Amino acid sequence: MDQKKTVRPFSMKDKIGYTLGDLGCCFTEQYRAMYLSIFYTLILQVNPFHVGILLLITKIWDAVNDPIIGAIVDSRKATKGGKFIPWIRAFSFPMAVLCVLGFVNVGNINYGLRLAYMFITYVLYEALYTCVNVPFGTLSSVMTDDVSQRTALSRYRSLGGTIFMTVMVMIGPLFLYVDNKPVAGRFLMLACICAMLGLLCLQITCVWCKERVEVPERPQGEKLNYLHVLKEISHNKALLGVMFFSLTGMIGASVVNGLNTYLYKDFFGNVKIQAVSGMLSVLYAVLSFAITQPLANKLGKKEWCCMGAGFAAVVFGILFFFPIHNPVAFIVINGICYLGASGMQVLIWAMVNDAIDYHELQTGERNEGIVYSTYSFFRKLASAISGSLSSFVLGAIGYNVTAGAVQTAGVVNAIWKSYTGVYFLGYGIAVAILFFVYPLTKQKTAEMLTELKARRAAKESK
Repeated sequence: MDQKKTVRPFSMKDKIGYTLGDLGCCFTEQYRAMYLSIFYTLILQVNPFHVGILLLITKIWDAVNDPIIGAIVDSRKATKGGKFIPWIRAFSFPMAVLCVLGFVNVGNINYGLRLAYMFITYVLYEALYTCVNVPFGTLSSVMTDDVSQRTALSRYRSLGGTIFMTVMVMIGPLFLYVDNKPVAGRFLMLACICAMLGLLCLQITCVWCKERVEVPERPQGEKLNYLHVLKEISHNKALLGVMFFSLTGMIGASVVNGLNTYLYKDFFGNVKIQAVSGMLSVLYAVLSFAITQPLANKLGKKEWCCMGAGFAAVVFGILFFFPIHNPVAFIVINGICYLGASGMQVLIWAMVNDAIDYHELQTGERNEGIVYSTYSFFRKLASAISGSLSSFVLGAIGYNVTAGAVQTAGVVNAIWKSYTGVYFLGYGIAVAILFFVYPLTKQKTAEMLTELKARRAAKESK
């Protein structure tokens, strides 16, 4: 990368740009994650089991698609605009369009055609999202090679998602529902707003974020041996640990988020109370952003994730047996647990970058695109399982999707048991995986980076 010497130094502009990039991705992807299955179930009146099967099939294909896109990105040479930024710039436009099309009300057409429309728009959107998100996730590994700056990028990246979730949890229930009933046109209107804002954020990212770490080009005529790289990845304990940790943690968190609306709507009896949780989450998000990096620096990323998420899992294990019917008390307890579990979300990207470094330490090659997209494959797999699982849970407990239907006491209690039980199992298993599989403690991470720095210096001196 010849222009490396002329690129401005790493600064707050990069951090804000990366925050906006994650916010841009969240505007479409997380809006869909929060409300698309609800739209399918309550607006399009599609059977929850059919929604679950649709999400499972499409998300598994989307997960398989991630390493393919990662390999293509790795095989492309860097251009004047960089190696990863041109992908984000080009594919963010059609991604925004497909997000909007997913919320078009086709509830009046034939049931089979309805399912076909859902399938096509879902698959096309996710393919385009992959072409944006894989390069975006890999981008942080070439913006800087300084460990503290990478931790800062991971921290700021999580801030983008936190901002979105905070605003959407506050606005969504108030805007999308009238008299505790969903309104189809408002789902589409909010999708349009999210798509436009997401596109704007991603375009700013392309301008404010700079690629500085020189990525060695492959020798002329040498092709990327994808299967060989995958074989090497299978021996990367750091990547395996972070993948399976993220897989189980995300399943727990995503299923809980998928049941969130139903918990407030049916268990607490008023979906608008969810907005109170959104308002309080602003405070929790600010606290999480403030405390995570100091705690990670002092204790280590692995150590803090195990402690915080483990605490949250124990609390929800207790709540499984002792339901709370006061929504304000639940919101406070849930917020405190969020502070503990937030380390998983804030530090995960820094841990992925550490896994990329671990791969280089083992093999001498970075292969950022494939390593990141392999991790992304497991995130998408988690999304596939959790997206369909929340729908399967609703179907299994006999949730009535008829407009305006009042749920039975058994269904309402089952929502609480499902919510707290999945939280406990998801986070509890995730902590166990991180503790026993992921090898990079605070000390071992420092030793790895020191050795890599020495190797790179030796290569440059030759």
